[in-house]
Amino acid sequence: MSKTIETTITAGAAVGEGEGATSVKVVSSLSKKMAEPGGLTVEDIERRAKERLLGHKADAMKAVERSVVELEQRVKDGAKVIDLDLYPIASQMLNVAGFFDTGPLYEAGYSLCELLDVMNIKGQWNGDAVVVHVRALRMILNENCQATPHSASLLAGLRAVLDHARKV
Repeated sequence: MSKTIETTITAGAAVGEGEGATSVKVVSSLSKKMAEPGGLTVEDIERRAKERLLGHKADAMKAVERSVVELEQRVKDGAKVIDLDLYPIASQMLNVAGFFDTGPLYEAGYSLCELLDVMNIKGQWNGDAVVVHVRALRMILNENCQATPHSASLLAGLRAVLDHARKV
């Protein structure tokens, strides 16, 4: 592998006492490749990235399902006592769901996290509000996370529950 080095010497007092300034231009194989036409367009790169990301959706949705099951297990007896592990579970579910178009599921999960945060800050636990959110997550998941009139009604109800928790 050889490297091309071009050296240009110019006259003048740029550096010091009457010496000429020296500039060196190094031409690397990378700069040669970048100067050549070809490669991928930004649109092609974005399309490929989306395709590869979608290749992970099935596994990601299994992880979301496991999180919802865990939330359901934790609230199966009515969530009568504070469970500080609910927030990390719901947050982890959002982290995974956020990479894909999960529409109303993401919004319902975000609402649950907000609700848990509000209740924690105010020190007022409302297990019924938590159960309603977890049940809504299950219903939306069972509808394949599609935005439907039913999911819109669920989300409106969750917003009302969250607004109430903020005011109490």
